[in-house]
Amino acid sequence: MVSALIVTDSAAEQLVVLVKEHDILEPQGLRLFARTGGGCACSGPAFGMTIDSPTDEDEVLTVAGVRFVIDKLSAENLEGASIDYVDDVMRKGFTIEAPNAKAAEGASCGCGGGAH
Repeated sequence: MVSALIVTDSAAEQLVVLVKEHDILEPQGLRLFARTGGGCACSGPAFGMTIDSPTDEDEVLTVAGVRFVIDKLSAENLEGASIDYVDDVMRKGFTIEAPNAKAAEGASCGCGGGAH
């Protein structure tokens, strides 16, 4: 269960626009999910968002006026996560930072950066 999900003001503004543009109505929401298997396993999962309807096993929560749908496996890694919206010279879009996300158990680091 995700009891703490932080949405910055800039992310909230952009998410509300996104919800309106895509005409996202209940029961649909923005599904937050964790992907594993790509990139460096020692750094933990990567996160993403998509439009989806919840299943009986999903957690649904509303933060900053936006409805989020989260599956149980992703919820473990999203506890205490923050969603921000960045618009600068280098990148533009949503970022999800999850300080409590866990690296894949038993994964050895193949990043070339030594032990983490």
